[in-house]
Amino acid sequence: MKGVTTATPVIATTGASATMLKASTVILPHAEEVGLRRGSSPATITFTTGRVNYGPADKGSEKKERIVSHTMDGGHNGAAKIPEPSAKQDTAHVLSRQEMKDVSEHYPIPYEHHDMFGFRVTEEEKATEDCERRSNQESRACLQKWQHIVNNWEAVAPVKLKKYCRRGIPQSLRCLVWQRLLQSRQMRDDNPGLYTRLRSQPLTSRDLEDVIERDLHRTFPTNRLFCAGESSQGQQLLRGILHAYANYNTNVGYCQGMGFIAATLILQVEEEEDVFWAFVALMEEEKYSMKGIFSPSFPQLQCMFYVFEALMQQKMPKLYDQLHNRHQVQPYFYAVHWFMTVFTYYFNFGLASRIWDMFLCEGWKPVYRVALALLKIEEQRLLSLKTETELLLALKSIQESKRPAHLLKAALRIRFKSAYVKELTAQYKAQSG
Repeated sequence: MKGVTTATPVIATTGASATMLKASTVILPHAEEVGLRRGSSPATITFTTGRVNYGPADKGSEKKERIVSHTMDGGHNGAAKIPEPSAKQDTAHVLSRQEMKDVSEHYPIPYEHHDMFGFRVTEEEKATEDCERRSNQESRACLQKWQHIVNNWEAVAPVKLKKYCRRGIPQSLRCLVWQRLLQSRQMRDDNPGLYTRLRSQPLTSRDLEDVIERDLHRTFPTNRLFCAGESSQGQQLLRGILHAYANYNTNVGYCQGMGFIAATLILQVEEEEDVFWAFVALMEEEKYSMKGIFSPSFPQLQCMFYVFEALMQQKMPKLYDQLHNRHQVQPYFYAVHWFMTVFTYYFNFGLASRIWDMFLCEGWKPVYRVALALLKIEEQRLLSLKTETELLLALKSIQESKRPAHLLKAALRIRFKSAYVKELTAQYKAQSG
């Protein structure tokens, strides 16, 4: 089945009419294109993903879910290309209005529930989340410890703060703690009224405005705060924040992927002006410096891939040889969204929030650890694959079905010194001039 990047519902057919299907198939589309330059030759990577959900025709049958991932084109001769489906394979049939009505009556869409963050989930996913929440209730002792940290912020030792952030910040305190970690409230206090002026100020070009507008619907389309179209509260907030930042830093402006960073802050920090200054802190402060990821030619992203591969070579030399040397599968084929969106593009939002707890406290080191842990958990399977296409497909879906506790434990077991990351960063900058 081929990826679909339109809001029109699509039914997969195999020669039978749509109304003869035993299960409805709804593709929730999302696509992003990221252009990278390596040396003098550009490499353009197109990612198209869709979550396909099957609703049962019979009352007793089970709902199934799988991920379809489709095309990656590196823009050069060595790039892997996922083959197009043959005529004998499944094809995509766009439903007429009557067919859509018939399908909706006979085959209910399984997205009838929302998780605690407002994302559409299946009944099974909701049940799993409810079970996890019951077993991980924010204990009174935990909340008291965090309240003590918040009330005595300046006196808390960095080691203690890091320890508790790794365990997870209580959801009820994330809004406050994230702003403390980012020191964004001080930025707001130092610049009264600036956000309002930047938001109302025209952008430097109409093209920039069009690009921002085009990408709004691509950001968290399954979240109820963002999914109601241009009039949704989430999209209005996102539009204002991205518009204001494009005026705040005209050298960076806007780049695809920024929306996921801003939307994550909208869901956690909530108040619009606080979200903007938290976003500015992530972009501008040296600890995070995400503007380098989104600047022309993506300098920081390329540096991160250099560091990531060096760490992989040290921690998983056989896998490094399999990916880098035997099949020339570079991180920009599979890890762009891991770093550009700090895992919010793929992961369950609860897990992504746990990663952000560590990221905002420690900087990029936990992000490298999680990325390496994803490979470590699947190392033996990846080593068994024989072709570039098999590897790309496996890497594309590697983040699926990862249990948060298991992944985070695996990440924290991967140890390396922050000084080593700084050394690798300096090496890259020296080599790239």
